[in-house]
Amino acid sequence: MELGLPLPSAVRDSYLICDGQEVESSAGCSDGLFFGLTLLPLEDVLEEWRFWREVDEDPATGANERLRAIMKSIPDGYIRKEYSCRGWLPLVTDRAGNYLGVDLHPGDGGTYGQVIVFGRDFDTKVVLWRGEGEGGWGRWLAGFVDELENGEGYELGGGDGSSGSEDDVGYEGYFYSPSGGGARDGAEGGSGGLRLTGEYKGWNVLEAWADRSVKKWIEAGLYKEEQPEPVPHPEIEITDAVTNSAPAVEVPIPVLGSEID
Repeated sequence: MELGLPLPSAVRDSYLICDGQEVESSAGCSDGLFFGLTLLPLEDVLEEWRFWREVDEDPATGANERLRAIMKSIPDGYIRKEYSCRGWLPLVTDRAGNYLGVDLHPGDGGTYGQVIVFGRDFDTKVVLWRGEGEGGWGRWLAGFVDELENGEGYELGGGDGSSGSEDDVGYEGYFYSPSGGGARDGAEGGSGGLRLTGEYKGWNVLEAWADRSVKKWIEAGLYKEEQPEPVPHPEIEITDAVTNSAPAVEVPIPVLGSEID
């Protein structure tokens, strides 16, 4: 296979059942399956993956050491601290350069096949809750179905509008024209379909999933929320030059008044 890495069995079995989603097909849905986000057909998975291989060698992004130095992973060490990585296989996209996918080349603390959120807007890559391990894709899908059946956290129908973004696939559209005319998958301004509500109403879907997973990792004790470092305030010292200074010289001030006869 072109990837050079075997697919996790959960991903392979999933695509044998359903090869993605054709949202533009008149016979299919008019909206993305995952709260507006699209499940990519395998052909599109490879297309997206190939475009990101160009980013790997780009001195402004993937090959930029200063940029790579600020990348983070939650939980720490689970995901490689890279801007782009050939082991990250995109499966779900917001059509703006951000993805939910599986990690075929994890960090030392991670596991092959773990489900992650990554992309151009995610300097901090996150392993999704219930998406860890080689079978992560299957467990995460099962958790998604459970949430739908519980009927919490989503609603049917459009939202209250959102910003547009590039609907193209590929390097040029994602990195040089991020605000084009196409409708972004997962935006709140679509027609029918599922939309997030409650705490995450109006959020980008990938950001909502990442934020919720971070909270779960904190509860599990596998991530400690970073606290901003206190800014030191220099103490003001009263020097001897002030305390031991000589008393001020008295200067007479003339008072002008009427003459006394």
